Amino acid sequence: MIRPNHPHTAADGDAALRALYGHAQAQISAGTTARLHRARHAATTAAPARRGWAWPAAAGFAALFALAIGMQSLAPPAPPSAAPAPVLAEVEEAAVLDDGVADALATYEESPDFYLWLAANESTLLAME
Repeated sequence: MIRPNHPHTAADGDAALRALYGHAQAQISAGTTARLHRARHAATTAAPARRGWAWPAAAGFAALFALAIGMQSLAPPAPPSAAPAPVLAEVEEAAVLDDGVADALATYEESPDFYLWLAANESTLLAME
């Protein structure tokens, strides 16, 4: 057995391991050696067939995503729309509202008390922080 703090050199350890391997190999029967050889041969020939499609599929998806990102960055920007976006007031006028909702909105627009109440609540929230 080789100890890590033993004063022998690495060459001595290598020679000792080779001798130990040769001794162990001489102890194995011919039938066991043949069975191990068949098992190793079967394992090495069957391994690539199981995952042969994984790397090409991954490379294909990566290329597809890179192509999509490249096409998106090279595409010209969309032209601005001819009609400007409608103003919120125009949208509210065009929408059909119930009479109760329309009255409530009109009350908030006309009443300065609502804005005073809203400002008081904001100062209360700021004081709480």
